[in-house]
Amino acid sequence: MQKLMVGFMILAAGLLVASNSSAEQTQVVPAAVAEAAAVQSDVADQRLARLQAALASETPEDAVQGATDEVLNLIEAGRGYADADPERFYQEVEALINPMIDFRRFAKNVMGPVYRKATKDQRDRFAETFKWSLVKTYALALTDFVDGKVEVVKPRRPHREPDQANVVQEVTVGNRTYIAAYRMKRNKAMNWRVQNITIEGINVGSTFKTQFRSAMRDPAYGGDLDQVIDAWGGVIEAGAEQS
Repeated sequence: MQKLMVGFMILAAGLLVASNSSAEQTQVVPAAVAEAAAVQSDVADQRLARLQAALASETPEDAVQGATDEVLNLIEAGRGYADADPERFYQEVEALINPMIDFRRFAKNVMGPVYRKATKDQRDRFAETFKWSLVKTYALALTDFVDGKVEVVKPRRPHREPDQANVVQEVTVGNRTYIAAYRMKRNKAMNWRVQNITIEGINVGSTFKTQFRSAMRDPAYGGDLDQVIDAWGGVIEAGAEQS
């Protein structure tokens, strides 16, 4: 259940279905396949439009609620194919979280002091590896979210700052209600983005930062940042299994 909740909270930050068509692809596909792809692309465009509208909402609560609605839509659709075609689900989830989560900033915070010493290539590789590790560790757990209830808690008073705020969300599964808090901030385009997430009092960013620091100290990697980046997927998976 903990894995499901972490996955839901992280991926609930905003989802859109990816279209993976390529202009360079020349093979002939059956008409039925092409028609199905066109339908999927149309659904993707509609979901993206709804997500973009949500991120541009006046309040962070509306942004989180709108993004969550798209997550729930994807979960419902994903149950029909995720187990048989997990790579498709991974690709869809990856595209869906990009608009809402600033992975470069998230990765920078996780790396801590190591970030300043890292090269641009290492920073970019870690941000990409960090994102995909989250997707492949937690995405399929989302399809276990059945008959749950998700509600954004209305703030008791106006936020002190217009461009950043904490948004509280309640996720009820069975008889248990989990509390998540999103640290939201508007970017230059005035779209809300997730800066960090706290689940049941556990700071997700700090948890990954501790895991990264431990990996850098692990004799198995010899303090080599490139080795830690290459092994990061296993680090996250091990942490998920222990939670």
